[in-house]
Parts: sequence; C-alpha cells; structure tokens
Amino acid sequence: MKKKVLAALLCTTMAASMLTACGGEKKETEKKEETKIESSTEKKTDTKVTEKTEITFWHAMSGSNEEAIQKITDDFMEQNKNVSVKLVNQGGYMDLFDKLMASAKADQLPTMTQIYSNRLSWYVSKGLVADLTPYMEDEQTGFTEEDLADGIWDGKQYAIPFNKSQMVLYYNETMFEEAGVEVPKTWDEWTAAAEKLTVDEDKDGEPEVYGCVFANNLSTDIAPWLKQAGGSTMNEETNELYFDTPETKEAIEFLNSMFQAKTARFAGDDENANVPVQDGRAAMCVASTSALPYIEEGTMEGITINAAALPGHKTDDQLYYGTNVAVFDSATDMQKQAAWEYIKFLTNTENTAYFAAETGYIPVRVSAQEDPVFAKVLEEKPIKQLSLECFDKGFQGTRNIGGKNALDELGKQLDLVFSGEKGIDEALKDAQTNGEQAMKEAQSN
Repeated sequence: MKKKVLAALLCTTMAASMLTACGGEKKETEKKEETKIESSTEKKTDTKVTEKTEITFWHAMSGSNEEAIQKITDDFMEQNKNVSVKLVNQGGYMDLFDKLMASAKADQLPTMTQIYSNRLSWYVSKGLVADLTPYMEDEQTGFTEEDLADGIWDGKQYAIPFNKSQMVLYYNETMFEEAGVEVPKTWDEWTAAAEKLTVDEDKDGEPEVYGCVFANNLSTDIAPWLKQAGGSTMNEETNELYFDTPETKEAIEFLNSMFQAKTARFAGDDENANVPVQDGRAAMCVASTSALPYIEEGTMEGITINAAALPGHKTDDQLYYGTNVAVFDSATDMQKQAAWEYIKFLTNTENTAYFAAETGYIPVRVSAQEDPVFAKVLEEKPIKQLSLECFDKGFQGTRNIGGKNALDELGKQLDLVFSGEKGIDEALKDAQTNGEQAMKEAQSN
C-alpha cells in the first residue's frame, strides 16, 4: 500500500484533458495549443547525445541543497563527456518563478527548470513544455521496467519529481518536558499545548516565548487545515474555489483562535518559522522537512528539536510538496535528449538517496529506502523516518492555472482576520469573490 501511495504522491502527470478543464469551451487558440501538446508524444527522440551539448538548469537551491546538486551534476558530466550542465541559481523560489515568467514572455527560456506543479500548468497550457513520455519510453535511454516499478506514470509526463518534502510540526523537546505537555495529535490538543507553552513574563501582551510560529505565506499552504476540516481549497477539474465554505471557516477559526490569544504568531522578520524555535523563542513551528539541515546547523546549544505529523481534526491528512524538473520545448532536440539523460541520472536510486541524505528532502524512488547511504541516515536520524511513516496520509496541492493567484487573494483577507481587522465571514466572502476574479485573469493571461 505504501509503495502505491508514495508513487502517487511523487508522480507529476498532467494530462491534456486536465488542462482543458480550466474553464468553459475551448477557444481556437487553445485547440491549437492542445494539438501541439498531443503531437509531441509522437515525436521521435534522439537516443544519444552525439555532439558537444550545453544545457542550462535554473534552480532555487542553496546551501547544502545546492552543494548536493552540484556534486551529482559533476558526477554526471564526468560520465557524459558530451554534455555540459550549467547550473544557474536564480535565488529563492519566487525569484525563480518571476524570472521564468519573464523569460517565457521574452522567448528566452532555459533548457530546464525546477518548478511547482501549480505553476507548471500555465506553461503546459501554452505549449512551452516538452512531453517527456517519448524519452521515458525510449528503448535505449528510457526507463526500464524496474524504474517504472519505482513509480506510477500515466498519460503525458511533463515533469519528473525532484525535491519533495512534508509539512511537519517541529517542537522543542525540553520545553515540552518541563511543561509536562504531550506532543499534540489533535487541533484541541494543539491549542491547549500552545497556550501552556506560551510565556509572557512581563504581562505586556507580547510573549517572550510563543507556543507556535507559522510561515508568513500561510495562505499558500492552507490546504492541510482545510482538508482536515473536511474541505479543500479548490476543485482541480472545475476550478471552483472553496474559500467561502463551512469547512474553510472552521479551519480559519481554529488558526485564528491561536493568533487572537497570542499563543501563535507569524515568522515575521525571522523570515522562517523554524528560526524562533531554534533560538528558544518559540516552542513549536510549522515548517517543511527541507528545513532540517538549517535546524541542525543553527539551533542553539542545549535545545533539542524533534518533529511530528501535523495534528489532525476530522481527518489526519498531511501535506507533501516540493518541485519537479521540467524541460522546455524551445530547447533543441539534442538539448532535450541531454536534459532527459541528466534528469534520469539526477533522480536515479543512488542519487535521490544521496540528495535525501544530504538535505531535508525525501527520496523520489521507493528503492532509495534500501540504498545504504540513505538507510544509514535513517538509522542515525530517526526524525527523517517521519515522512516515510506518513505516506498513507499524504496528499499534494491542486495544480489549477491561477490557483496560486486565488490563494494570494485569500491570504490578503486572512491577514486582516489574523490581525483582528476583519471578521471571518466577511473575509471569506471577499476572498471567494476576489479569488475567482484573480483565477480568471491568470487563465486569460
């Protein structure tokens, strides 16, 4: 069961039928774009890189993440003398995505990029992304039956999973022990733990230690609480938004209760939610498992941080997220072949195991759990077992074109709620209206 769930979580298939569901009847231009996408599957691929070829890979990895990619890339180029891979760090994710959009409009896209599924949808809809299915199926350089058994692929494949992580609850073990608090497993337990762990010694209403810290972009990653309340952010097939619903209201009421009680806050100037926990200024935080290397390196002496699954409510759903690697159709045939061979190398069992061992990400192949390198890390760092144990509860966010724009509008309204400037009912009603408009505008862009 876990193997199937893992494959479903990490697979990124984006069939043309999903893209056509992005609202109303197709325009003539959309039909042409769909034809372009469909025809790419029949295209013959170059099965060997027979000449010196340079490919450019835009990414947003830094620190130990970037070091791991560089090592894998150097190994690839050592084994593939005809291919030169130019790694280009474009800053953070938002920097990368802004530059990608600008390069798309200027017709100057790189060979390949890291990208989230919900952002990739727009590029696929414009016929800018290469379908990797022919490369996967190539007899000489495609995936073997053993490779395919490591994941489930169905329909057209426009990206390959690369760096995947889980949203988790980090906590200060010592603070929990001293306060006699158990790690929360439900929303009610979480609220009570945050209250008990908050410290406001001078009673000025600004705690020295907060019970919990959330990321500044809470609205973008609001999905787990909506799911746990029995709802969802939106419908991937119809684009219907579920911002103004009883389930969303229940989730926001839960989160808002901690903000209003000042037992929780946003990361704010700390930028990352894990920083206050590392410094002893918070007992808990919600952050990605990708933060683990930074937690290991930056935590103050005497503080021990552990992690647990997000406390559940009506359901126990857990959010898995992260980027995939896509190749743009503007690349030459030789560059596409080189890019495919690099992606295959980057994500093979040995290298996904190495990348997971060196970073806070999880491997994108089931077989990596048996790899000696990653198996050793699992033994030494039990905290990395968490993501493997939660697979059966995992889900990924929707990939709607304009979904991020809609969530941004929700975020604007939630900021007013959490700051006490607006009521939840009014905010969600406005978020629904503004979100629908933002999604329509993004789809027509």
